[in-house]
Amino acid sequence: MIDKIDLKRRRLLQAMGIGTAFLAAPVFPAVLKKDAFKKDAFKQVRPQLGSTPDVEIDLIARVDHVPILPGATTRVWRYEASVVKGDPKAVIPLKDNYLGPIFKFKTGQKVRIRLHNRLPQEHITHWHGVHVPAEMDGHPLYQVSSGQTYIYEFEIKNRASTNWYHPHSHHATAAQAYAGLAGLFIVEDEEEQSLPLPRGEYDLPIVIQDRTFTQDNQFWYTNQGPAGVIGFLGERILVNGKPDFTLEVEDRAYRFRLLNGSNSRIYKLAWSDGEPITVIGSDGGLLDKPVTRPYLVISPGERYELWRDFKGAKGREIVLESLEYSGVMPLMYEQHMRMMAGHGQMRHGMMGNMGNMGEMMSMMMGDGMGAMAMFMRHIPAGSRFTVARFRVTRSAKDTLELPDKLRRLPRYRVEDTANSAHPRPVAIGNRGRRFTLNGRSFEMAEALPEETIPINTMQLLEIFHFHGEGGMDHGQMVLGGNVQAMDHNTGGHQQGMGMDHSGMMGMGGGMEMAQMIDMAHPMHFHGEYFQIIERIPPTGHGLHSGAGYETVKDGFVDAGFKDTVLIMPGERIRLIMPFRDYKGLYVYHCHNLEHEDADMMRNFKVV
Repeated sequence: MIDKIDLKRRRLLQAMGIGTAFLAAPVFPAVLKKDAFKKDAFKQVRPQLGSTPDVEIDLIARVDHVPILPGATTRVWRYEASVVKGDPKAVIPLKDNYLGPIFKFKTGQKVRIRLHNRLPQEHITHWHGVHVPAEMDGHPLYQVSSGQTYIYEFEIKNRASTNWYHPHSHHATAAQAYAGLAGLFIVEDEEEQSLPLPRGEYDLPIVIQDRTFTQDNQFWYTNQGPAGVIGFLGERILVNGKPDFTLEVEDRAYRFRLLNGSNSRIYKLAWSDGEPITVIGSDGGLLDKPVTRPYLVISPGERYELWRDFKGAKGREIVLESLEYSGVMPLMYEQHMRMMAGHGQMRHGMMGNMGNMGEMMSMMMGDGMGAMAMFMRHIPAGSRFTVARFRVTRSAKDTLELPDKLRRLPRYRVEDTANSAHPRPVAIGNRGRRFTLNGRSFEMAEALPEETIPINTMQLLEIFHFHGEGGMDHGQMVLGGNVQAMDHNTGGHQQGMGMDHSGMMGMGGGMEMAQMIDMAHPMHFHGEYFQIIERIPPTGHGLHSGAGYETVKDGFVDAGFKDTVLIMPGERIRLIMPFRDYKGLYVYHCHNLEHEDADMMRNFKVV
């Protein structure tokens, strides 16, 4: 198995703040020198599949330069891959693009992937959505130094689904992903392949990201100042690594595999011609039947599969756009954006002097004008903008009809969980302007008693906000209408005074800071998919009043299997998640990557 990691050395690096510096061209991302680690610092011992793999792949993470905007090429970090053994179609490169190749596997295949780290920084890759052993999942415990190789071996146990892969390096995930390290990981099975769905050139990836560029076309990034609290927001939208994405299509049905690959931006997607969004799949693959929504809310890390028929639209341009919304960002941010818009200073980005944002924005900034200058240029969260254009220029030779039913899905039931009366908490809190989970920040190899889970059990989990509620964020939370004091030594819960869902207990304990940073969080769980069984809306009063909730509530698709879910301020979400097959540490975290790198992450320990 894997040799032990030198945790003393890692803690020293963390104390030095490596991976959290301001990043700007030409030194992007902020990197360690290539000789910072000796190549023999770790010894990698390959785990055994017990048999020869069906597919063997060499995956290289390296620095490159690619054309994105007219003029100078952009320095990126990217994945490249080649098939060493097995089906050559298991790796589908994307031409003239910084995104990694599409991996395409079949359920039941045994896979070996050799990750060669040729970056000037420690790195590990996470297979987002894929059910694999803990040491194959991309936990930051296993990140390797520059010049080293990590060998993954696992069986594809997922059903047909659209997953993805990206960095999971400690305190550097956001910068490394922003640099370009991302790719789709598609699983196929016989049941999905038997359905009359668009295939080949009509089955298309749509990877949505936002970036900010310097004058010489280099990625510009920071996780300091406002970005450290609300997440990084860019000035341009890229689709499949391209700006101003436009695609010529036929007047027929297409299957779009959507991935929100942005660091923190949430999109409210809709068609410009008023056609409803038709969703046929989510994170964990196809739904049992198509679902229509007037718009689709998709947060970082989420995937959705869309059916769009362009029949009857020949000669027209159909735009996929992100509509206006509110309620997902801190109140003072949204108030300031409205003020700027009222003064005519916002045109798909922020122009001119920001003015006086008041004491709370000063608290968010913290580190000077470099981060603020970048913040001034971003597309404001919740504004309206174009994502992609589809020009219907060709006549189709064939047509497809949307199936009424897609596939049978098992239904998880609360009575089948091991803890039906006591859901395990995922409590979103804060210490100052840093977010916490269950009252704690990330600990590399630690898990609380309520995060320690017996293998091969079904567990009921509840996600909710409890920061700023009378100082409760250091050991108390609200579950099922009662205060629960968490005994981190015994794992027991002590019932306290009754409370409503708002959890209001007065203005003490960091209420002002909680109001400043109260926002939505895309929560991602490693290991397996879950099913959402209940989404409880905000009550409309208290700290988490639910202002703006009505602008997004009709865009949630909670059907099917998920691994990432957006929780709005004041919401409560109950879900059922199996913990099967594999023991070990699996992280759960906010997929706002700036939040993750600021240690809004915890372990589940499966025993």
